[in-house]
Amino acid sequence: KYYQLSLSTYQHEYPEEEIAYIRNKLEQKYLAAQRFLPRREGRAPSFLDVGAGEGWALHYFGSKGWDCLGLDYSDFGCRTHNPASIGNLVVGDIYENINALLEQKRRFDLILLDNVLEHVLDPLALLRKIRGLVEDAGILIIEVPNDFSILQQHLLSHGYISRPFWLAIPDHISYFSREGLLAICDEAGWVTRDVLGDFPIDFNLFNEAANYVENRAVGKSCHGMRVAIENLLHSISPEKTNTLYRALAELGMGRQLIGFFQMKTGTNK
Repeated sequence: KYYQLSLSTYQHEYPEEEIAYIRNKLEQKYLAAQRFLPRREGRAPSFLDVGAGEGWALHYFGSKGWDCLGLDYSDFGCRTHNPASIGNLVVGDIYENINALLEQKRRFDLILLDNVLEHVLDPLALLRKIRGLVEDAGILIIEVPNDFSILQQHLLSHGYISRPFWLAIPDHISYFSREGLLAICDEAGWVTRDVLGDFPIDFNLFNEAANYVENRAVGKSCHGMRVAIENLLHSISPEKTNTLYRALAELGMGRQLIGFFQMKTGTNK
């Protein structure tokens, strides 16, 4: 539905600056993960994208020589935007394919759950299951919307917005703040290594002229501003941009949260 009908942020075509933005965000994740990943001698590092979507992460890590595999219910998005990565995509029920990988005893150095956890019926069960697919000292990256944040609650309680716009029923089943994301990962046997935010687009909601919740017509221009600013920051220094977003995450700010996790020592797979 998301890809074939161009719903949400997904599109049939992206302008070049949007493609640069997508790649820059992947570069930032890659750099943050590299701080914790051990060097694997004698083989290419392995990457699993659970919910691979349009295939951007498969393309990015594949271009770096990684051994890549993606799981998704549909190949439409990947076939449209990154057809060269279609051979690395397994289409079908994601849970069944995860179970198949577990039976094959497949292990991956880096696993990505990008805007997946908020959609699943039992995120705790999925986080526990994923443990069996990660290499020793491997990294799990989780990106989720930053919902019920301090900023959003402030905007609502002070009348800048008239409704909790972050509620996305029935698409989003679970909602995560920084504390909630870290707590559920801890319960599932993961230790937090790093947390990043991203551009706090909700700052626009303080400005009546840019309040995209009360006036949907300005939403596209607000997103365009985010893309331009993010690309500028990345062009200056992706490492310093991560430092900025690390601080924003600690403040509970940023529209998205990106957490980096490793298996707890002694946790059974």
